[in-house]
Parts: sequence; C-alpha cells; structure tokens
Amino acid sequence: MKRFTFRLQRILELREAKEKAALADLGREQQKLNQEHVKLNLFRGEETSQIVEMRSSREQPFQVWMQSVNSQYLHRLGRVIEFQTQRVFAQSQNVEHTRVTYFDKRKDTRVLEQLREKKHEEWTADTLREEGNILDEVGSRPKCEM
Repeated sequence: MKRFTFRLQRILELREAKEKAALADLGREQQKLNQEHVKLNLFRGEETSQIVEMRSSREQPFQVWMQSVNSQYLHRLGRVIEFQTQRVFAQSQNVEHTRVTYFDKRKDTRVLEQLREKKHEEWTADTLREEGNILDEVGSRPKCEM
C-alpha cells in the first residue's frame, strides 16, 4: 500500500506559518491596546484624585494661587486624557485591522486543510476498496490440498 501524500502539503505548511505569524501580530497589537487602556485609566484616576483633593482644599482657608494651580493641572490632565483616548482609538483600529488580516490568513489555511481532509478521505476509501478486492481475490482462489 502506498502512503498518503498531499501534493499541496508544502503550501499548506507555508499558509499555516503565515497564519501563526498573523496570530502573533494580533497578540502583540492586543497587548499594546491593553497598555494604552492602562495608561488611560491611570490618567483618569489621577484626574479623579485631583478633583477630590480640590474639593477637600476648599474647606480650608481660601488660597487663590492654589486654586489656579489646581485648575491648570486639571486642564492639562484633560488634554492628556483626550490625547490618550485618541491613542486608544487608533490602537483599537490597528487591532481590528490585524484581526481581519488574521482571519483572512485563517480562511486561506482552512481551505487547504479541508482539501487535504477530502483527499485523505478519498485515499482511505480507495485503500479500503483495494484491500477488499485483494481479500475477495484471495478468498475466491481454490484451496490447495497438500
């Protein structure tokens, strides 16, 4: 019996390698997105704590210069948060683009995998048919008496 060989095996392996690389790219982009979210949450947390601090300082004797500094700092934090929000959005788009690329690569690989499975099933059926024919031939031979 001959062994099963898939003529497009090398192409399948290349596509699997490309798919794996695309999956790794997707993981890296997702990790970058998570880092950007952490930064954004850090800035928002700082803004919240600054607002709480400003409210508590209002209970103390009024200091104009402190209110001005706090207000400027809060304004700068707002700009940083806006900038970071834009970075998160841009990174989200990168992740989505990478995800689409990965799914395209996966689709290409699956087509070949399905073709390989179909060819393997055909080979198995042919092999079983050949074995059946051989067994029938052996069974139909007259017995030799010694």
